[in-house]
Amino acid sequence: MAPLDSQVVDIVRSVAGSEGHGEYLRRILTELVAINTVPQADLAANRQREQALFDVVEREIRAALDGQVRFERPAIDLAIASDPAYATPAYAANGRGNVPPPEKVYAGRTNFLAIVPGEDSGAPPAAILHAHIDVVPPWFGPRLEGNRVYGRGACDDKSQIAAVLGQLRLIREVMERAGRSPRRGFVIQLTLDEEIGGNGSASMVRDPRFAGLPVIMLDSSNLVPYCAHRGAVYYRCRLSASSHPRTSGLEILPFVVLELETEGRRIARETNCELFDYRHVQTNQGMVGPFGRHPGSVCDHVAFELTAGSRSDSRAIQRQVIQSMSEGLQEYLDLYGDKRLVTDPATGRPKVERHFDLRPDPALGIGTLRLDVWGKSGHMAAVRDCDNAITKAAWMLRGVLQVHKTYPDARIDILFGDVHDTTDVHAVELQGGQGFAPCHKMKEVMERLARAARRGAKEYCLLRQVPFEENMIETTFDRLHNDAYADSPDSPPMRMLKAAFEAMGEPWPTLKAWETSCDARIYHHRGHPVAIIGAGALEACHSDHEYVEIPDVQKLSALTTLATWGLTG
Repeated sequence: MAPLDSQVVDIVRSVAGSEGHGEYLRRILTELVAINTVPQADLAANRQREQALFDVVEREIRAALDGQVRFERPAIDLAIASDPAYATPAYAANGRGNVPPPEKVYAGRTNFLAIVPGEDSGAPPAAILHAHIDVVPPWFGPRLEGNRVYGRGACDDKSQIAAVLGQLRLIREVMERAGRSPRRGFVIQLTLDEEIGGNGSASMVRDPRFAGLPVIMLDSSNLVPYCAHRGAVYYRCRLSASSHPRTSGLEILPFVVLELETEGRRIARETNCELFDYRHVQTNQGMVGPFGRHPGSVCDHVAFELTAGSRSDSRAIQRQVIQSMSEGLQEYLDLYGDKRLVTDPATGRPKVERHFDLRPDPALGIGTLRLDVWGKSGHMAAVRDCDNAITKAAWMLRGVLQVHKTYPDARIDILFGDVHDTTDVHAVELQGGQGFAPCHKMKEVMERLARAARRGAKEYCLLRQVPFEENMIETTFDRLHNDAYADSPDSPPMRMLKAAFEAMGEPWPTLKAWETSCDARIYHHRGHPVAIIGAGALEACHSDHEYVEIPDVQKLSALTTLATWGLTG
């Protein structure tokens, strides 16, 4: 590593901040976002879209560096299936829920590799720039508003890819204006399936040519550098009424959700290790029944049909149901805050306009109410800044079911809204995620979550006065399971990012761990020093209003250019 040359710094600062550079990043980011790279069950479509994105990237790299770069599209190494980091690609499941073997899921699909040479053609590359191309559902295309680009993947993670392409144009400017090139080359790696757990990186990191190289991991860190991140596991709870005709999996749901939330708060209170604190521990309910989009995304809407009555006094029970529901909502607001009072930076409006709608629906029968619970979507790591509709509904529905204490003969039926098949409530699936710091081992976290879900089912049985049966609750962890990682704040990529910050006149922040996880831990565990940085805020990632500010992408391209230059010097 070499100190940053003042002439290089001046050129990079000048060009990166220019209107032309901003316009280039806006254009290329819009083109990248327009390619739908949500992994889905149509594996041929995945392959076609991934390769289309790689075609755009290769075209831009060739235009920037005029044929000096060597390109590869390495197949996914099927040995990853036995890697501890391997995550089941659930998106590939067929209609019966069966996931094909890796050789079928990844047939014909590749990662992307570009090897950029330096002045010393005989020297091996000195660093890796890494980003991922997959995005979470649902996909929506690009939209421009001034300096903002909206769209799925706008910040997570295609703005980082755009910054890398911008970086190559900055390097070209340095070569043309100063007659200088990086002494050693570097490698650009783009990978698949980061959002499900990192299978693309688990394959790419096996390449022995790049063993141990410093890595700049580009992800949506709001331009904050990190050398550590929290871990995360995705859980799947299958709730069943078992043999009890008076019960349902949907009625068990609120008790399980609230016990999972309680256990998450316990883990947060216990967290106090270097670089980490309670903010690195998040509990997120991502999907239930037909609602929600991804275990790692905050759910913003659930709907139910409620019917309440009794032989004695149906009107009194209905009044009690509404009152208990309101009391449950207030308990939620006391604990999680009222997001109606917080402005959403993406829209300038309250994050939540209203918490719920409750109205009679004659089409569903006399005495039946339609309940819609509203929230604010976003990345699981920003769940405290969002508003989870599943968690909110759990507090409200638990209040509804508590009516049984006062009116044991009450008949209260709860169905999912928009799903008019009464069998759907008997076996319900909840999916979500739990974040954790290195002071808790992943296995311990899984065991604690499973016990918490079981406690929730038992609490429900106690309320309904039915015996608990083991098959009422099954908790598994067959999706993402990211371990926490912590590298040295003085690692080579962190030192060069610090030098880049100083050169750009940017303050170096107080270092802490990142509040989400990414593929950095895969490289760290394979002996790579890793630093994380990227444009875009976590609160915007995975949200219905995902966006990035182009000036932030400009700044990122300058920072990574200077850091890469230092690593290759």
